[in-house]
Amino acid sequence: MKRTSCMDSFRYMLAVAVALFVLAALPVSAAQTLTCAVTPDYIPITFSYHGAQLSITGQSAPTDDLIVSIISKSTDTALKYQEKVGGLVWMKKGTLEFKDAPGVYLLHSTADLNRILAADERNQHLLGYEALRGHILIEDSKGNPATGNWFDEYLKFKKNEKVYDIQEGTVLRQHGVEGNTYQAKVAWPYQAPPGVYTVEVLAVRDGKVVDRASSNFEVKSVGITAALSKMAFEQAGLYGIMAVVIALLAGFAVGAIFKKGGGSH
Repeated sequence: MKRTSCMDSFRYMLAVAVALFVLAALPVSAAQTLTCAVTPDYIPITFSYHGAQLSITGQSAPTDDLIVSIISKSTDTALKYQEKVGGLVWMKKGTLEFKDAPGVYLLHSTADLNRILAADERNQHLLGYEALRGHILIEDSKGNPATGNWFDEYLKFKKNEKVYDIQEGTVLRQHGVEGNTYQAKVAWPYQAPPGVYTVEVLAVRDGKVVDRASSNFEVKSVGITAALSKMAFEQAGLYGIMAVVIALLAGFAVGAIFKKGGGSH
């Protein structure tokens, strides 16, 4: 009996040792699940709305680089362009269509994208402006491929609108007893239209995307703003009349204020 008990104890200790060895042999990153949360997850558009500050947080493997992206669904966008005539006067010359172009394109990363991610991976996951350049098709009004630096002009336009932005080295990491956490602060532009948006976090290791996590947030018009927006689409005539009336009333109010101020001197 005593010998059997000793053998059982030996087998138990051997099993524990093997289990510990297997756990130690696993990659460190396998012990940490990639997660993603966004705060706030609801942004109301009111009269005082001027964008918002998003906080993207979660847990990740300690050795992986991270890319936080908010890329809206690709659409076709038509833009008019101007050219100088006679070297003096700017005139509208035509329309260009930018096909499969995201309306919103915001990226944050732990480090330089070109350093942490291979070129084929950047193109596959549409990460970086050069990947966008190869993805967006630009055509003239006749459907022919447009020549010239129109992508650069389009990119400049979107950057000025604050809806395209890449910030490298802005995803901050912290290692602690409760796990390895990250945080990214994203300035959400008021120019972005209402809708449901997806925040996606990609884990990068050895130049490749190895894991991903996502979370959604909603931007929605509320109150009078929502009512006016609905009216603009469904009752365009009435909306136009109201806009004119409001502008006239505002003009009268400003005039009355200045007149009163002038009379007091």
